[in-house]
Amino acid sequence: MTPSFHPIDWFIIAAYLLTMAAVGVYFATRQTSLDRYLLADRSMGWLPVGMSLMAALNSGMDYLMQPSSTIRYGLVLVLGILSWLVLYPWVAGVAFPFYRRLRFYSVYEYLEARFDVRVRTLAASIFLLWRLGWMATAMYVPSLAINAATGGQVDLNTVTIVVGVLVTLYTMLGGIQAVIWNDVVQFCIMFGGLAATVWIVWASVPGGLGEIWQVAGDAGKLDLWPPLADPAAVGLAAGVWSFFEQPMTAVTLMVALVVGRMAQYTSDQVMVQRLQTTRSLAAARQAFIVNAAGDAVWMVGLSFVGLALFAYFQRHALPQEFQTDKLLPYFMSLVFPVGAVGLVIAAIMAASLSSIDSAINSCTSVAVVDFYNRLWRGRQARPGEESAAEDRVQVWVSRIATACFGGLGTALACNVSRLGSLLEINAKVVNAFTGPLFGIFLLAMFSARARAEGVLVAGIAGAGTAYYVAYHSTIGFMWPSTFGLVATLGAGGVLAWLWPAAATHPGRELTWRAVMQREENLQDLM
Repeated sequence: MTPSFHPIDWFIIAAYLLTMAAVGVYFATRQTSLDRYLLADRSMGWLPVGMSLMAALNSGMDYLMQPSSTIRYGLVLVLGILSWLVLYPWVAGVAFPFYRRLRFYSVYEYLEARFDVRVRTLAASIFLLWRLGWMATAMYVPSLAINAATGGQVDLNTVTIVVGVLVTLYTMLGGIQAVIWNDVVQFCIMFGGLAATVWIVWASVPGGLGEIWQVAGDAGKLDLWPPLADPAAVGLAAGVWSFFEQPMTAVTLMVALVVGRMAQYTSDQVMVQRLQTTRSLAAARQAFIVNAAGDAVWMVGLSFVGLALFAYFQRHALPQEFQTDKLLPYFMSLVFPVGAVGLVIAAIMAASLSSIDSAINSCTSVAVVDFYNRLWRGRQARPGEESAAEDRVQVWVSRIATACFGGLGTALACNVSRLGSLLEINAKVVNAFTGPLFGIFLLAMFSARARAEGVLVAGIAGAGTAYYVAYHSTIGFMWPSTFGLVATLGAGGVLAWLWPAAATHPGRELTWRAVMQREENLQDLM
């Protein structure tokens, strides 16, 4: 069969894209202050924020990456949902209450208050590099899906540019409110597309669930622990090294996800900014639960799709040298009825755009607050402290920054295809930065002895370690974040012991323990 794309499918995609643009236009005239543009006046309810968090965390990469990775590595990927049980105590009991008391626009403002402007600038720079690289990959995914679903009839870069321009436009106009409410719509589209995908793929395997499970078991896709080198045969050191060289094990996955997600909810402006838009700490905690539940359903559903596709293509031949990242859209073009292809492509685009708009908006926050205001203007205003006239200027500066980040992300997205599989690209880009950034925040929050110079050295050492592990070693692609975190904490701990901060340094009053013992700002925790 030849892949085809019906005009009805194009209509569904066009209607979805126009709806996203309309939401941005609707909120455009309401953005009268920086606080509203970046934080929605801290007035959002828990349900839309929770849906937005889930949509921002899970991009269109998952729609292509999770099924293809399940085919490659098996059902071990589903164990990742257990990481949420570890994360909840940290996020709800440590990170959220801490940031609610601090009331910053940018999470990196805290690092200047705790250390100095150099540490703040380093962390903000790491964040921008991380999110720009990640954004480019997320922007590439819907282009890859449409290209595969149309049999290569639509140019990858053309779709990338169209997607980039649209998401930049509505994010630039409507600010964080447009982003969150668009994410709510996209959350619904994502799960509608997932439900359609699960149903059609399941129905396409003649033996149904029994055949899917049998084929997966026979191929070892249900094994949760791959065979490792026997330490007795190769030596203890070689046996341990063999474990770290494995691309995917249950332990590898859990460690990588716990470290990565703890980092996101502690040091990632995208996640912290979302939670700062809620009315209260209770609403933020409820939003996190919605996020975790949605992610669990999302990952289980996509993993099942991967196993079903594996069973289906045991009976049907694939083109030679076919990329597994294109497997789902290729299957859709062959099997899905008219309209369903458009719905699922729209779901993939929704998953991608909900992540891209979040990244662009948060990069804008960091650029305006941490670079334009702090370094260019030489000042920093807390929420609500700017005059009305200056607020309007800030909104326009933010819109210009949004356009710049959207354009840069689009340009980078046009070159993503050179880097390898989506899972490896995502893991290397994200993991190379999250660990060191998380380490900087842990030193700030829990080491009263840490000082700016030591943290700077530790952060650079951690980033260098993560980069080396990601691109110049045989260690598995899931480990760079953890190695970067350990290197940052190790170097930071040693330097804090050898070269402690002065006992009178005001930053000592901004450790987690000191902040949480304060009596003021208790209304922010209600």
